Amino acid sequence: MGDTEDRRVLRTKKRIRDTFAELIEEKGLDRVTVKDLTEQADINRGTFYLHFHDKYDLLEQSEAEILNGIKQIAKELDDVDMNNWKKENGPHPAAEKYFTYLKEHALFVRAVLGPKGDPGFQRKMKTLIADGIKKKFAGKERKSQPFPADYLIAYLVSAHLGVVQHWIENGLQESPEEMAKIISSMNYDGPLVASGLKKDSS
Repeated sequence: MGDTEDRRVLRTKKRIRDTFAELIEEKGLDRVTVKDLTEQADINRGTFYLHFHDKYDLLEQSEAEILNGIKQIAKELDDVDMNNWKKENGPHPAAEKYFTYLKEHALFVRAVLGPKGDPGFQRKMKTLIADGIKKKFAGKERKSQPFPADYLIAYLVSAHLGVVQHWIENGLQESPEEMAKIISSMNYDGPLVASGLKKDSS
């Protein structure tokens, strides 16, 4: 009975979150009301308040769930030594898992990253990506650079998030496997080599 109830709760919360995402894209986050949510999701207000205090609690819980899921996948990359991971190996399996996860939650991610969504979520995503890059840099000796490291991190973060947004906004046309290969190629080779504008010197 408990498992059945748990599945029912998960289905209800997913319906609420999916409806929330649709309404954000339609009306904008600021204009969405609990009444809109309950009517469009076809649930009563009591059911909504059983799970969430208000729409901002729904937003916070949903964003936290997405970010936590990404963090769990990112942990699989923490132990990867990129110096010994050869390009011929292809993308790390966690990269495909990452894009699969984003595809599963694409409706909500697209809404909150979109122009009518929550600017704070983009900042949280950027912080999460930046933290992962900094972990890779930590304790590693690097050749002297003609610019501060924070500019490199800013460039990598914006490029990564830009690829994710472009993929989601354009209807997820490529598979998670294809996206893992695309972003891995850009990471390994840099955009100029990956695009064919510069020869690979390796």
